[in-house]
Amino acid sequence: MITYPGYEYLRHASRFSSRGGSFFTLFLFTLLAVLQATAQTADYAKLSPWVKQVAHTIAQKNTKRAIGTEAQERGMLTAFVLTASAEGDDVLRSYGCVTHARQGDISIASIPLDRLGALSRESAVIRIEARESASLTMDTVASCINALPVYTQTASHDAFTGRGVVMGVMDVGFDLTHPTFYTDNQLTETRIKAFWDQLSPDTIDSPLPVGRDYISQEAILAKGGSTDSPIQGHGTHTSGIAAGNGYDTPYRGIAYESDLCLVSNAISSDTLYIAPTDLYKYTTATDALGFKYMFDYADAHGKPCVASFSEGYPPYIDEEDSLFCAFLEELQGPGRIIVASAGNENIVRSYAEKTAGTEAAGAFVNCGKKQALYRIICDHPATISLYGYGNGSGSGIISSIHVATNDPRLDSLLTDTLRLGDDELEVSISRYASAFKTDSVCMVMLSAGRPINQLPKVALVVEGIESHAEIFGTTNYALTDNKVDSRWNAAQNGHNILAPGSFPSVICVGATAHRNSVVNYKGEDIKLGTLTDGRLANYSSTGPTIDGLMKPDVTAPGNHIVSAFNHQYQQEHPEEDRTVIAYSDAGDTHYPWTVETGTSMATPVVAGTIALWLQACPTLTPSDILGIFSRTCRQPDATLTYPNNQYGYGDIDAYRGLLDILGLSGIKAVSQQQPQGASIAASDGRLHIRFASRPQQAFTVSIFSTSGTLLFSKRLKATTTDVVVPLPRMAAGIYAVQLSGAKAHVNGSQLVRM
Repeated sequence: MITYPGYEYLRHASRFSSRGGSFFTLFLFTLLAVLQATAQTADYAKLSPWVKQVAHTIAQKNTKRAIGTEAQERGMLTAFVLTASAEGDDVLRSYGCVTHARQGDISIASIPLDRLGALSRESAVIRIEARESASLTMDTVASCINALPVYTQTASHDAFTGRGVVMGVMDVGFDLTHPTFYTDNQLTETRIKAFWDQLSPDTIDSPLPVGRDYISQEAILAKGGSTDSPIQGHGTHTSGIAAGNGYDTPYRGIAYESDLCLVSNAISSDTLYIAPTDLYKYTTATDALGFKYMFDYADAHGKPCVASFSEGYPPYIDEEDSLFCAFLEELQGPGRIIVASAGNENIVRSYAEKTAGTEAAGAFVNCGKKQALYRIICDHPATISLYGYGNGSGSGIISSIHVATNDPRLDSLLTDTLRLGDDELEVSISRYASAFKTDSVCMVMLSAGRPINQLPKVALVVEGIESHAEIFGTTNYALTDNKVDSRWNAAQNGHNILAPGSFPSVICVGATAHRNSVVNYKGEDIKLGTLTDGRLANYSSTGPTIDGLMKPDVTAPGNHIVSAFNHQYQQEHPEEDRTVIAYSDAGDTHYPWTVETGTSMATPVVAGTIALWLQACPTLTPSDILGIFSRTCRQPDATLTYPNNQYGYGDIDAYRGLLDILGLSGIKAVSQQQPQGASIAASDGRLHIRFASRPQQAFTVSIFSTSGTLLFSKRLKATTTDVVVPLPRMAAGIYAVQLSGAKAHVNGSQLVRM
């Protein structure tokens, strides 16, 4: 999964950063020093940290306007607002806010920036929250997840293919004309039924807070692609994994007959499509509206929906996502399920722990940027220490800084300088309340004139024998060991699950590796890693979450997944063709198929599988899905207990899950696997069995109803590879056909629609 960048403050408005939040956090430090001067502007206690930044920025502009040095601010902020239920809507309306959605006491509203401070002071307003948007985090996949027996081998007799289910995908870079999204190879009808392009400049008469939607086939195909199609392609790939039909290739997605409802949101490089006054409109609240849009479409057509989101951001322990989390929990329910990526954050270590009873523990800073940000949480007063080391061989500590976590100066901002020979490392430390824990959080910002990894070594340490302490970084702000001082070797992997996958109600997906190479259209071999046995990919984020939840919930194939790709992007970047596996011609257009790797790819595999399950039981809830995982997932590592913080309940198994839903999993006579050497279909009152090679011994065909009743059984001896069995009259429906023979390749079951 590619990780989505966040917003940064720049000049007079926000913009997206390359990784999210670094400049914002530095701004938070300086913000505390000036809050007293602007205290009448907003009630900062009611604002999440990012909204505090916005409010402070607007307060500064108000001051400049008063002296005639700044133009009038006209922008809007999209945010979650928690209000007293009786009067919340009236209060929002009175401040010129537009309410786009409401779940319980939580509204998503567009708030005029120049009214934000005044709105926050209203007694009916309890909380205003938003933060920067998230970042980006099929030929063999169906076999890996045991999905093949969910389908029969002829398109006219599929058992479960996602038909009657809405597959929602929120992503970037959609190719709306790719042939994989049509109902058939004649390209007569697109399966994309609704598309909200949040970046569309065509906003006249649109009721949506940003962009507009397209809901007719003519409008969707005329649009052709998302506004960011020339520079993005991620969404085409993930949608193809979830629901592409494969067109003239083997690269068919999982729920290939489902309807598609797509939302194109915004990421860092999309800012060239956004007017400066509109940047505050693109937040986590806007993403929440994207999920609601998909569910609302499905509800309007009487269908269940699963939403796939291959994006995420670090859920910092001091930045509250409480309203986002609560809104998504309220939004889901029977036939409404959200699936999100765990993240690709396990490629580096970004966590360290000091246990109570240990005098000190820490790790060395590992950051290739000029600024690094770390968060430290302690359950008892402790000392935060930074130790700088000399460059020479055997050089020890040459400078240090020590700050007590209960130092009252941390309530504003404490700054100091760590001198490292000819270099200086500026250190800023502040303290905040935690959104997830009862303990306070200390934020440590390090700034230097050149990348920190180029400086002499610096260790970040927590000291105090009574305290249990945790140090949190990110992929960019990592931690490591160093032989210069072996005491500080506490760096470890884990604790890096991204939000919203870290939320309790969202199905969180990690990635496993089932192949490590693929050949591109030029005949070149593309390799990544060494694992091919279904074990966890080395990049896949692992839990627990920052608030102690066990995550991910499930894993699925994420290495070298082949799927459709955006032809508009490929045309704009013809030199980026190394990952192109094949091309398909449709009309006058050359459509690419590419290979990608990450939890971004694993997420639509799980979402597509859930779409198959929703076809069988449209009222499944997120908790039902977790129950199915617990009973049917495969466990790649037998040395572990499940669930765990690496695999969750294990690797998803589409067929076993479906048998569980249909109540067939408890029938010992029905195999949990498809026969390796046979395919089964039904038509015209006959059962058609095709063997890869003719069985040398007799075998038994048994047919079970979904209630578990044995309806038919016959012993047969094959004389050819094609066996036709006349069937008794049966009501239309889904049945389990079991083959039982002396050879393993004959044994197995398949669901067949009759």
